[in-house]
Amino acid sequence: MDRMLKKAIITIVFPTIVSGISGCAVISNSSIDNEGDSRRVNNVMWNNQIDTDFRTLLAREVDTNETRLVFIRKNDDDLEQTSANISVNNRYQVSLHPGNYTAVNSCVGINQLSAHATGFKDNNLLANKQDYQLDGGQTYFFYVDMDDSGKSTLEQITTDSALPLLETKRYQAHQISRVVPNCAAPMAVIVPIPEVLPVVPVLAEKVTIELEVLFETDKSVVRPEYYSKISEVASFMSQYQNTIVTIEGHTDSRASEYYNQALSQRRVDAVKEVLITQFGIDPERLNAIGYGESQPRATNDTAAGRQLNRRVVAVVEERVNN
Repeated sequence: MDRMLKKAIITIVFPTIVSGISGCAVISNSSIDNEGDSRRVNNVMWNNQIDTDFRTLLAREVDTNETRLVFIRKNDDDLEQTSANISVNNRYQVSLHPGNYTAVNSCVGINQLSAHATGFKDNNLLANKQDYQLDGGQTYFFYVDMDDSGKSTLEQITTDSALPLLETKRYQAHQISRVVPNCAAPMAVIVPIPEVLPVVPVLAEKVTIELEVLFETDKSVVRPEYYSKISEVASFMSQYQNTIVTIEGHTDSRASEYYNQALSQRRVDAVKEVLITQFGIDPERLNAIGYGESQPRATNDTAAGRQLNRRVVAVVEERVNN
C-alpha cells in the first residue's frame, strides 16, 4: 500500500504534460485565484482555513451524553495527497491538512477513530482505526501525523500538551463533516440559545468553474494530481450549502459523434464520483452530463479551436426549494 501512495505522490510531483488529446485539454475563461489559503472564483471568495480563538471553542459546555474530539495536525511540508482523512465511527469528518485542527462532538462510550491518507483513494474510513472509551461532558485531544509514505499516527494527548500546539494551528473550515452525534438524550436536557444564528450564504447567480482535469487517451480515470482542482468545486459547495452542481463534459469533433458522447459521459461520471468519495459531497447535489461534440465554442478546423472545445466545467447554481 505504501508503494501505491508513493507512486501517486510521484505522479503529483512530476505531472505528465498532456496536449492534443480529444476530450482532455482545458482552457479556462473563469477568473480563479488560489493564492495562500484564499480561494476565489470570479467575485466569490472563501478560505480553506480560518483563524479562530480555540479557547472560546473549548469553553463551550459539552452535554453529558456527548464528548468533544479535537484533532490536531502536525506542521509539515507533506504533499496534498498525504492529507489525513479523519473519521469517527466510520463517518467522514475532514481531510486534515498540515498545521490545521478540527473539532467535532460524538457520543459517549466506545468511539472508533481513524486517520488515513487521502492518496490511497480507497475511501476506507475504518483504516487504522483505534477504539477509545470516552466519557460524557469531556474534551479529548488527538495528535495526527502522516509521513511521506502515507503512514498515519493518531495519538491521544493531554490537555496540557494540546493547548501549546493549538496556539500555532488554524481551524480547517471548508469541508462538510458527516459526523452526526445521534446520542441518547441525557436525564436533563439544557438547550443553549446561540448568540448568533448562522446565516446560510445564497448564491446570487449561476457560476461556471472550468476544471483543469486532463485524461489519458480513451480513459475516464481521474488521476490524483487533479484532485486539488476538483477540491475547488467541493470547497465552493461547502461555502454555499444550498447549491447544486452540474458537471458538463465536452469534446472536439474528432472520432464519431456516438463515441465522443459516450466518452464525455464516462469522464464526467468519474469527476462526480471523486466529489462523492473523496470530498463527501451529497450525491443528490450532483448531476453529470456528457455533451460530446454537440456544443463547440470554437471551430474544430484548427488545433487551437479543438483545444478550446475539449473541456470539463462545473455549473453551480442555487437549489430551488420545493
